[in-house]
Amino acid sequence: MKTKILYIFTLILIAAFPFGDLFFKVFRGISVSFFHHFEKTAPFAVSLPPLFEKYIHFYLTDFWIVGLLIGALLLKEVRIKELFFNRHSRYLSLYSFVAIFSILFSVFSSYFFQYVTLLNLAIACTAFHLIYLLMSKRAEWIPIALWFFIGIAFLECLIGTGQFLFQKSLGLSFFSEAQINPSMNNIAVYPLTEGNRALFDKLPWITEGHSLILRAYGTFDHPNIFGGYLVIALFVSYFLFIHTDTRIKKGLLLALIPLLILTLTLTFARGPFFAWMLGTVLFFSVGLIKKMQGFLKLGTWIGGAFLTAILLLFQQLAARGGFVNYNALSGASDSGRFLYYKLASTLFLHHPFLGIGHNGFALFPYEAVDPTLAGANPTGALAHSIYLQVASETGIIGLGMLALFIFSLVIPTFKQKISPLSLTLITILFSLLLMGVVDHFLWAYNAGKLMLLIFCALLAAYTKARECPSLSHAK
Repeated sequence: MKTKILYIFTLILIAAFPFGDLFFKVFRGISVSFFHHFEKTAPFAVSLPPLFEKYIHFYLTDFWIVGLLIGALLLKEVRIKELFFNRHSRYLSLYSFVAIFSILFSVFSSYFFQYVTLLNLAIACTAFHLIYLLMSKRAEWIPIALWFFIGIAFLECLIGTGQFLFQKSLGLSFFSEAQINPSMNNIAVYPLTEGNRALFDKLPWITEGHSLILRAYGTFDHPNIFGGYLVIALFVSYFLFIHTDTRIKKGLLLALIPLLILTLTLTFARGPFFAWMLGTVLFFSVGLIKKMQGFLKLGTWIGGAFLTAILLLFQQLAARGGFVNYNALSGASDSGRFLYYKLASTLFLHHPFLGIGHNGFALFPYEAVDPTLAGANPTGALAHSIYLQVASETGIIGLGMLALFIFSLVIPTFKQKISPLSLTLITILFSLLLMGVVDHFLWAYNAGKLMLLIFCALLAAYTKARECPSLSHAK
């Protein structure tokens, strides 16, 4: 019974991690003392940029993962060696060691806060270790976990569409929803113009002076992260539609898919949107080539839902830019990205082996490597690419560990006969890696790290269960 409870709590983590993105503020005094110590010992004049998070945050999901770890060890469902040094986990464990050395040999070695952020990463990686080992023993539970996941995704859609329609947060702080509105600083918005105001003129609660439109956040820190989550949910819904034989469940999924597409559009997140399109092409191309059942009907329904969402929100997409046109807003966003790519590449070239130190990109004195870059990143933005972020902060060694981890997941999967579930999980990983080219949230934000590592773990677990059928009843 205790073992079954452990697995149930693992399923809850897989499905409900977006609601666990709550953090606790009890470490603020320690955080400030860490910074003052760094000020006195740093080899350069320290000035914290506004986007740099200087406070220690431990999230509800962190405590959940540690609790699962303790429970799994006490119940002897996992062992330390197989947990951290199996064929996949060893690369994440080695990455943690590389990251420690990157800090120790950097200008941030006396800033103890950097080591705490590494602890946050290690806890997120522990979620991979646990889910991989536990779910490989109960791979028949993976579809159950995905049903739970899609149920939470439905709630996220309601929250996201509500935020867009009311143009403010819904007050669901107990679900980790941030308190946001369009007038706040550093909030993701796009302009209200004559071309796209017709929708908002019909909403009586929208004030006359409203000039900025709030993008859908869900319970995440940014619409881009919410968009990445919805991309995963869409692929999960594809699989569940193909997997289930129940008409009621198929009908519910057919109703949910247009809502997921609409909500994804309301995030106005270009990276996730185009990653979903390319991932969908991959998913259906392989499915049709392999003559898997249900793909043609599902593909037609998705195409109709996609066109409907585009027609409904055409003016909004045009105002945002980068979808159906290219405007000053999307141009400014792209020029900023190119600047961060340049900064990250420059840092990597000057510190190719261990990088500038884990979590150091926003703080680094760029003038130390190129005087013309002084003040190039005053807000403390990140690299807008997980690959450049990792390369600049932990060098070629850290990037190599991350690449080996991904290869360790993909290569065994390609040696097996493709199935709807393996195709789904590979497509999710492919789409996430595409998003990683143009955004950093999969490595820099708690929810982003978890969504990447959880679905990497499910892919690894399903592959292992198929290799060793005696471990599980996987089909």
